[in-house]
Amino acid sequence: MEPLPPPVQLGEITEEELSAYDGSDSKKPLLMAIKGQIYDVTQSRMFYGPGGPYALFAGKDASRALAKMSFEQKDLTGDISGLGPFELEALQDWEYKFMSKYVKVGTVKKTVPVTEASTSEATEPSTQTTERGPVEDLKEEDTPAFHAKSEEGASVEGGEVKEVGVAEDSKE
Repeated sequence: MEPLPPPVQLGEITEEELSAYDGSDSKKPLLMAIKGQIYDVTQSRMFYGPGGPYALFAGKDASRALAKMSFEQKDLTGDISGLGPFELEALQDWEYKFMSKYVKVGTVKKTVPVTEASTSEATEPSTQTTERGPVEDLKEEDTPAFHAKSEEGASVEGGEVKEVGVAEDSKE
């Protein structure tokens, strides 16, 4: 068996471009992503290559599937919105495993959908004359949803800090 070629650094690529590295072309490296970070998993072709138990993850950002320990097609996405704390912890464990075992070769380019409202706002002249900075112009719906947990146990969802174990109704 020939030694593996050194990993190729790809930089930022789209999910469609990543799909070309699913193992169907044996001349290309075998890649997969977790949380938008692309790793060369060629050395584990027996797991992630065609016919392997995790072949469906190759050429994709498999964050949601790994977090949920799911092999369902609908979970083969980098979208981790709505995952619970145990799933996010499982995903973090996978990310640490990949960081320690595989070489990071790029990132998945995020596509931001353009909505009708934001398109029309951008093309129509503003009637307001008040001067505001970029932060004041942001609306909650313009910011990405996220979930994180601090070391102290506070939970952050969608930009709002919540104490762990405190019910929403008990807040004043």
